[in-house]
Amino acid sequence: MCTLCVLSGGPAAHAQAPARDHLSIKGTPRVIHYTRKDFNSDPQIWTMCQDNDGILYFGSNNGALIYDGEIWQNVKLPNQSSVRALAVSKDGVVYVGGFNEFGTIKKDVFGKYHYESWMHLLRAEDRNIENIWAIHEVQGHIVFRSYRFLIAIANNKATTFPALSAFRFSGVLHGEFFIKDGDQVKRADLRSLEFTPVLGPEHLAGEEFFSLLPGDNGHQILVITKQGGLFEVDLARGGASFLQRLLEVNSNNRITSAIKSSNGSYYFGTLKSKVIALNGLGVKAAANEVFDKLDNTVHNLFESHEGNIWVLLNNGIDCIDISSPVSRLYDNASIFDARVGQGKLYLATSQGVIVSPLDAGNNKFFKTNFKSVPGLEVPAWSLQQFEGHILCGNNDGLVVFPESGGYQKIPGVKGVWKTIAIQGKPGYYMVCTYEGLYVMQYDQAGGFKILNQIEGFNESSRDILQGNEPGVFWVCHGYKGVFRIKIDNAFKRVLGLEHFRDKNGLPSPFNINVFRWNGEIVFTTNQGIFTYNASADRFEPHAFLNRTLGTQMNIRKLLEFRDKTWFIQNDEVGYFTTKSENPVLTKGLFLQLKGMLNESMECLLPVNDNNVLIGTREGLFSFDLAYNPSGNETQTVITSVSYKKASDEMPLAIQTSERSPQHLAYQTTSVRFGFSAPGFDDKMNIQYSYLLEGINEEWSAWQDVPFQEYTGLRPGRYVFRVKARSLLGESADEAAYHFQLTPIWYKTNLAYLCYALGSLLLIIFAARQIQQRIEHVKQKTIAEEEKKRKVLQLEIERIKLEREKEEIIKHKEILEEDVIFKSKELANYTMLLVRKRELLNEMSEDLKNLKDAVSNDRARQAVRELQRKINQNLQSEEHLKVFEANFERVHSEFFSQLRSSFPDLTQKELQLCAFVKMNLTNKEIASILNLSVRGIETARYRLRKRLGISHEEDMAEFLEKLYGSQELMGSQEEKE
Repeated sequence: MCTLCVLSGGPAAHAQAPARDHLSIKGTPRVIHYTRKDFNSDPQIWTMCQDNDGILYFGSNNGALIYDGEIWQNVKLPNQSSVRALAVSKDGVVYVGGFNEFGTIKKDVFGKYHYESWMHLLRAEDRNIENIWAIHEVQGHIVFRSYRFLIAIANNKATTFPALSAFRFSGVLHGEFFIKDGDQVKRADLRSLEFTPVLGPEHLAGEEFFSLLPGDNGHQILVITKQGGLFEVDLARGGASFLQRLLEVNSNNRITSAIKSSNGSYYFGTLKSKVIALNGLGVKAAANEVFDKLDNTVHNLFESHEGNIWVLLNNGIDCIDISSPVSRLYDNASIFDARVGQGKLYLATSQGVIVSPLDAGNNKFFKTNFKSVPGLEVPAWSLQQFEGHILCGNNDGLVVFPESGGYQKIPGVKGVWKTIAIQGKPGYYMVCTYEGLYVMQYDQAGGFKILNQIEGFNESSRDILQGNEPGVFWVCHGYKGVFRIKIDNAFKRVLGLEHFRDKNGLPSPFNINVFRWNGEIVFTTNQGIFTYNASADRFEPHAFLNRTLGTQMNIRKLLEFRDKTWFIQNDEVGYFTTKSENPVLTKGLFLQLKGMLNESMECLLPVNDNNVLIGTREGLFSFDLAYNPSGNETQTVITSVSYKKASDEMPLAIQTSERSPQHLAYQTTSVRFGFSAPGFDDKMNIQYSYLLEGINEEWSAWQDVPFQEYTGLRPGRYVFRVKARSLLGESADEAAYHFQLTPIWYKTNLAYLCYALGSLLLIIFAARQIQQRIEHVKQKTIAEEEKKRKVLQLEIERIKLEREKEEIIKHKEILEEDVIFKSKELANYTMLLVRKRELLNEMSEDLKNLKDAVSNDRARQAVRELQRKINQNLQSEEHLKVFEANFERVHSEFFSQLRSSFPDLTQKELQLCAFVKMNLTNKEIASILNLSVRGIETARYRLRKRLGISHEEDMAEFLEKLYGSQELMGSQEEKE
């Protein structure tokens, strides 16, 4: 059992209520709709991803849309195609795919995003890839899927895998890569290049495969068909078993997307019926009631880091804010009170009593479960539970809802605010009305019955609390102050009445409320919280509560529930731990209700330690207190910085430091900062506070605008700081931007320093001129002596150089003999290389014939392995590297002369020149380069053009002459 204190426009009414720890009362998640007006692009959205900083990327017909929570940017592909695939790798790189385009999206130093194409990694013949439909990071590769190809990128190299029919699905489950080629689903191993069939159309009862999802356990895999069938796959045996159906049989509706969320729920997008949700396998949620704001046609679904479900539509984007700790239960009236009882939730509203049954299975309900009670369509103020019945005070009187159902109006009383139990008199209750107090009795036979009105007190009694002495009650009036009344033992008339206004310690008679807190009777005012000292007949400040809550704001409600004290401070809801010596006020989660509460008629209903319901003018909201915004570490981000110089606005780099501030010229007229907090769960309700060191002494008030501009700044150093918070209580670390406005050059400190230094230098220069004249004569004599010494030294050096030249000539003769020997070795190596590659080609052809002749699968596999090794050897270019290294070692001047005379020659053309110089035939060159003879002829024709050789002139002779002329020039240089 627990004590539940219900606030209904006045003091807390204590009533025993069963523990509700098992309840999790949640309402409709908020659906945020983004339209063309928001992102200013084509509204047909195909795909989505989120990077490590929380920034969202969307694929549309106009390119990629990027949203940081405040600003949308549009990045177009070079061919203006739509973006059909997006993905983020583990290292935070964003990959994008369109029509005949794929690559990455990156951010520059100015905070602008741009596209970098990877199409150059493909061979020219493979570049007609058409649309990229999916991107995956798997087995050490980034894989791009089109219908025609799988493109696997690793180490800046691309490998393409053509489809036998068409790749219409790809996905990664439990670390394995699955594709659908034609009508077969296969497991793909990119390392071994093996594609193993695991599922065919015969396993799906004639339905068309759509996608794979992880199941409830760690190894289960589910198959979803386009017709809405849900199957479980048995990978070991290669079959599938039917689980359940998502769409009606023979329906013209189709499944268009499917995901499994991090909390284990399944979501399915459809062609015509919005989103279908499964809380678990076999448990279908009321999708159309939960997500009734969605466009029917769903292209794709995505779960963000925060746990929200993003629905990509044919006409916009919807975010289902499932991760939010706030949900709406009812939104058609002002809520004045709420009560959980009899398996239902009762609401006292401006339109009467609204009731919804509690779903014991799911412990949740939605707004469509609420129904108005017929005949009670007048404003209802309070709900209490006594004797197993629900009592409602409304504008017409008092209504009781028995456990058996229905309701009854209790005669004899009009305009009831609330009902409270009279302590010390079991079965007796005080009915508080617009014009005084009534006594009511309950017995099992007759139920509730009004006995009499208490004479001598006719004030409105909405805010009432029974005192500690028998028959004493405190009544607070919003404008008249506090009444202390003493009622006789028969509860028929008032024996004594004291009226407290702005004397006896109270600051004023306005806005006073009375509550029982921690066993004490306390009074809240506009200037703090007070208790009544009977011996001094004065109201005295409550030290602990005033220290905790302050005295500057009015505490309109105070409520104890278990270990928490709930309060409403001005227009903000919060709580603190009651027994804490230095309590911390928790208000951030409820900031979005600011301005929505019914003043003096606030509704606050804690359900259990982790759930509280709050009524407002815009309906009833549920809050999940288990949400911990302090655990979500995020950073405020400066997204753009620009400055104006005259009428021109120019961007600045968004990253600076204290040691490296951004320097701005003195002509700068204004500086503008843009900022965001993309890591927040709640991207719709973000506020910012900022200051400019050097201008502001205090942080600004919180604002919704994500930018700030400063004009008329004087020269000096500045630091712009900005921090963010959301209305869920999230807070982000501040961001800082260091910059400096330099003054006009002739007024800078450097200029003044230069003036002083210039004067000093002028004096020093004059002194030096005199000194230099004296030194000039002295230096002239020394110079003549030095000249004679140098002439003698040059003669000695000439004799040494002649001796060294003779030694160089001898060494060259030895090197020339060595070059001739190595040239012969290189020629022999080249011919052996030709013979080896011809032999490998012959062996490859023989193995190909042998493979066709062999019937045994193992033997065929062995033949294929030999073929693969031979082909790898043929394709290897290591022999070319060895040849080039040896050729350059022997004929280093040859390549040097070629590069000097023809700097535009490619590496392949240099290789071809080397082979021609060695007088190799086209067939021999083709064998070494693993090309056709026709290809070599074409290459030689192109090379002739690059070298400027006519058709009649022999290329080998031309190269020999070129090399010979280089050697001749070298010899002449040596002689000289």
